[in-house]
Amino acid sequence: MILKNLRLWGRGEPVDILVDKGKIVFVGSAQDKGEDFGGRAVFPGFVESHCHLDKTLSLGVDGLENQSGTLLEAIERWRESKTKRAKEDYKTRARAGIWQAISRGTTCLRSHLDMDSPKGLEVLEGMLELRAEFAGRIDLEFVALGMPGTPEGDAVMEQALEMGIDVVGGAPHITPDPVASMKSALDLAERYDRPVDLHMDEHEDPRHLDLETLAEMVRARGLQGRVTSDHNCSLTFQTLEVQSRVIEKVAEAGIHMVSLPAVNLVLQGKGHPPARGLMPIKALRQAGINVALGSDNVRDPFQPMGNYDLLWQANVAVHAAHLTMPEERVAALEMITRAPAKILGLRGYGLEVGCAADLVILDALTADEALAQVSPRLRVYKAGRLIYKQEVGQSWL
Repeated sequence: MILKNLRLWGRGEPVDILVDKGKIVFVGSAQDKGEDFGGRAVFPGFVESHCHLDKTLSLGVDGLENQSGTLLEAIERWRESKTKRAKEDYKTRARAGIWQAISRGTTCLRSHLDMDSPKGLEVLEGMLELRAEFAGRIDLEFVALGMPGTPEGDAVMEQALEMGIDVVGGAPHITPDPVASMKSALDLAERYDRPVDLHMDEHEDPRHLDLETLAEMVRARGLQGRVTSDHNCSLTFQTLEVQSRVIEKVAEAGIHMVSLPAVNLVLQGKGHPPARGLMPIKALRQAGINVALGSDNVRDPFQPMGNYDLLWQANVAVHAAHLTMPEERVAALEMITRAPAKILGLRGYGLEVGCAADLVILDALTADEALAQVSPRLRVYKAGRLIYKQEVGQSWL
């Protein structure tokens, strides 16, 4: 297969891409014929590093709403609702979310799944069935969002790990003992040889910051590069001195960070004066920390809006985190491609010869235009297989 006249992200003149057996085997000027894309931008497939397929598209179903728009009410409403839902309901909504992600150019996706009760094991079974169903179209990875740190919580987490869940997760800040929760999560990860991905400090209280303790634990255990920390809203509300100290420890521990711009803009900053509630993306990146963006929640009690469009998330981050300089706009695109690919440990990711032909072609002539316009996705390929197609251009009547 030859894809002609494409402008590779980060390069100059348009080139042709030759794909064979699921890989990029040539980048340059090819004599053979192929579909001509008129110099449009091509990216490696977008990588979703944080979402919740079990909650997705549940807003309004059986009256499920969040009247206050707060995180605590969202958690309460979802806990009331989730035990009443059948496995097929979870699968139907998740399937729709996955198709939406594919149509927006996502070729690899990590989803957190609630594992705070045995009900989560039934949901996991359904999600593993979806992973088989979507094989060859998108790679799905699952995180056990459980309650490690108690005998009951650890038992469910161990069952999930035995069933084949990929990553140990949790949300220490909403547990009675955050330190015990973090310790147990790291213990389970070491025992089962799995990475860790934790919801951390998703609040605005500067008196409570568990990230520093996590960084110290990770460094002491030698788990650099194997732990991801999500949200980290409280870090923004620290003094600059504290923030700098914690960021240095995070860098030393090699912790990946995931910012969820749209959802944290919705859930945080409801006091006076209102605050943005995003982690300090610029300061983290300046310290050499790997920072990614994720979709988080999509049309559920946590976020009534949203979608599975990572390019839109990058656009939101440019606005919310003031990533407006040219190099910062490039960084916003890196945070939905290379940065999350590093978190998921993807091999052969990129646009070079030898990389997997996971590609997304946009109706834009430059990467910056694609970011600014949140341009339509024209083609999405997974290992060279065309999995989504949209026609070029518009007709005005």
